[in-house]
Amino acid sequence: MRNRKFTLSVLLGALLFANPASAWFAEGHQIVASIAADDLTPTARSHVAQILGVPTDTGSVEKVMAAAAIRPDTEFRDEDRSSAQWHFIDICLQDKETDLSARCPQGNCVTAKIDEYAQRFRNKNYDKWGPAGDLAFLMHFVGDIHQPLHTTTNADLGGTCQRVNVAPSEDNLHYAWDDAVITVLEKQLGTNGPEATARKLELLYPASGDLVTWKPEQIAWESHQLAETDVYRELGIPERPCALHSCDPATSAPVKLSAAYMEREAQVTGRQLAKAGHRLAALLNQIWPSGSHNW
Repeated sequence: MRNRKFTLSVLLGALLFANPASAWFAEGHQIVASIAADDLTPTARSHVAQILGVPTDTGSVEKVMAAAAIRPDTEFRDEDRSSAQWHFIDICLQDKETDLSARCPQGNCVTAKIDEYAQRFRNKNYDKWGPAGDLAFLMHFVGDIHQPLHTTTNADLGGTCQRVNVAPSEDNLHYAWDDAVITVLEKQLGTNGPEATARKLELLYPASGDLVTWKPEQIAWESHQLAETDVYRELGIPERPCALHSCDPATSAPVKLSAAYMEREAQVTGRQLAKAGHRLAALLNQIWPSGSHNW
């Protein structure tokens, strides 16, 4: 995920692309991938193993999926800066669900990219990153869309402009939801690392039938509504005029994220990570149904 030591070029990139931040940082994406690996059918697991070049046992597939899930931030973003726009969809607080398509110009947003990369595997039509890179993007985007501030903006570039006072310390509201909430979550669960955290979340939030069939726009709106209730409304941040590429000056005034707030939202984050993992597996199982032999 995003390197915690920012270079000038990265800061300039943040000005070029609205809300380019990385959802969940590395830990969260690895948790999602680990949960998904456990839910794969033997057929889907075999395809993933073949694409990523490992044996088909669940342990090997889980490790390589967790490593691949962070590649869009650690490699691909530097290789192609235009890919930064693919990780989010900026839905303003005053938008309606019918506005989603307008918030995804030329298909350069996370909802369209999930559909695109899933279809690449169905059609065996890979882009310049090849099947392994395309699978990394698909896994990563499913994680991204479950982070509420990757589906919402309030004249704050998805919370990246909104200063906060929070423990553990973070630079802004977006990073508090990417990183600090997972630190608090793992403290609550008594875990250390993505694999152990994934196992605990699977027990707390097992897969269910309503997670099997889903569409990216549906999940984007679900996450957006969560941002409305659990971020902006809960923190008393007023709705601002819709601005997709700039920050309201009011975002420079820090918002306090109390320990009680972080404890509560860490549990919300745990549910979101579990949903993302189960939904990712459901998508991969649909791409490679039982009996399919080629990728």
